[in-house]
Amino acid sequence: MARAHAVLSASGAYRWLVCTPSARMEEQFKDESSSYAEEGTRAHAYAEQLLNEWLGNDADVAQPDNEEMDSAVREYVDLCIEKINAAKAITSAARVVVEDRVDYSAYAPEGFGTADMVIIADGVLEVIDLKYGKGKPVSAVDNPQIRLYALGTYLKYDYLYDISTVRMTICQPRLGSVTTDELSAADLLAWADTVKEPAKLAYEGAGECVSGPHCDFCRARPVCRKLAEDMETAIADCKDPKLLGDSEISHVLDIYSRAKSWLEAVREYALKQAVDYGKTWPGYKLVEGRSNRVIDAAAIETLRNLGIGDDVIFKEPKMRGVTELQKLLGGAKKLDAMIGQHISKPPGAPTLVTLEDKRPPLELDLTDSFDDI
Repeated sequence: MARAHAVLSASGAYRWLVCTPSARMEEQFKDESSSYAEEGTRAHAYAEQLLNEWLGNDADVAQPDNEEMDSAVREYVDLCIEKINAAKAITSAARVVVEDRVDYSAYAPEGFGTADMVIIADGVLEVIDLKYGKGKPVSAVDNPQIRLYALGTYLKYDYLYDISTVRMTICQPRLGSVTTDELSAADLLAWADTVKEPAKLAYEGAGECVSGPHCDFCRARPVCRKLAEDMETAIADCKDPKLLGDSEISHVLDIYSRAKSWLEAVREYALKQAVDYGKTWPGYKLVEGRSNRVIDAAAIETLRNLGIGDDVIFKEPKMRGVTELQKLLGGAKKLDAMIGQHISKPPGAPTLVTLEDKRPPLELDLTDSFDDI
């Protein structure tokens, strides 16, 4: 089922609550779906079907893309069923709704969204959200997206039920993550009051642009002047005119990921504008890139007819990797029982991380690293 998106969408709240003009700035750019987003849509449709079938409701037919999707979605569905059973053990009149359209426009103009799973029983409202992606872990704690879903759900059902507690759960099965946040209904409404002012500014396209990690998925990122200025300032703020000091190198490392991602986004935007719309950029031209030669399938028979053996035509296949074998042979425990003695994990390549990283520092032998002076 396709989902409509509000200007002040719950999924974008982490951004428009901080950078209020971004909601309207994004409208100037086409919302192009990615393969990851489409994959997530199919996973949600499959989850919706499985849950509705279990509940005895009419269900649209949906199929998983592969075994990984089937397994991951079923983990989420099992979590939902466990919570539904727990609620119905308290009261048989527990309310359960799959893919529930909710409205939070009383706090964010024209704000609406879809809660993946809603369960209400014994004064407790729970909203469960499926995150199929495996790029970054997402916590339910202090998460504005699921809070807006919960707010819309509370506003929808509060007149029917005496809701005192709001529980919000995010399930990321492909990362093995389930997180939950809980607020009293009064605390949720108090938080909602803090949303009103930035939401009003965001809807009007007003306020000041603020750059940060929330820029990563903003459609306006490639041409956002504030982000460009902040990136330039971060690089240019050096004391020594010739050499960077240690603290400045650390500063560059701090912004490396964001700067690299931003630069790539600008490059991709410029290329797409040139290819799709004939845009020309001062000092640049569009040319045909390098390519590799390819052989069509008919070449196989031609080579065989010339007396060339398959041992020359084909490259010997290599063994599947550990993860792939694990899936094919029934899981980690089965694989370990079969060939565990042949599996080892070599040390990873050294990498720089922040001090907050929980891994212990490497102990290096630097005896031969420096020449005698």
